[in-house]
Amino acid sequence: MDCKVTRDLVIELWGGELPAEAREHLSKCAGCEAFWRDARLVQAGFRVLAEDSAPEASLGFASRLVRRLHQWEEVGARSDFFEAVGRRFVYATLALALAVLLSLALPTSGPVRGVAGADFLGLQVPNQAAQPDVLGGGLGDSHDLIPGGPSD
Repeated sequence: MDCKVTRDLVIELWGGELPAEAREHLSKCAGCEAFWRDARLVQAGFRVLAEDSAPEASLGFASRLVRRLHQWEEVGARSDFFEAVGRRFVYATLALALAVLLSLALPTSGPVRGVAGADFLGLQVPNQAAQPDVLGGGLGDSHDLIPGGPSD
């Protein structure tokens, strides 16, 4: 039995007894054994959670809640929240507008986009194609270098 089948059985039987083949695989495979152990711990946690009852609301809970909501409205906490959010929105919009303006105002050439450092400083870079052949010969015909060309 392989790991996928064993883990599928552990999930499928959720709390039930595993077949002998699956238990044998669990004794050999540490990963599947840890998966089975974790599944049992989750099951135990669900059982404990089911036994625990939900708390009851205390006397006067609804009236205290309504009173606090009215106080919250009077203090203006809602307006403070929207003011803080609005301020952040304005700052973000200004930052975005500044980035767009800078991208439009700055030149399109720069050290990253094109003009090399030597060109920027006004230095003349020699054209590599106009340099004489270092080996002393001309360019020659390219077919001279190809075996089986016209000179063979």
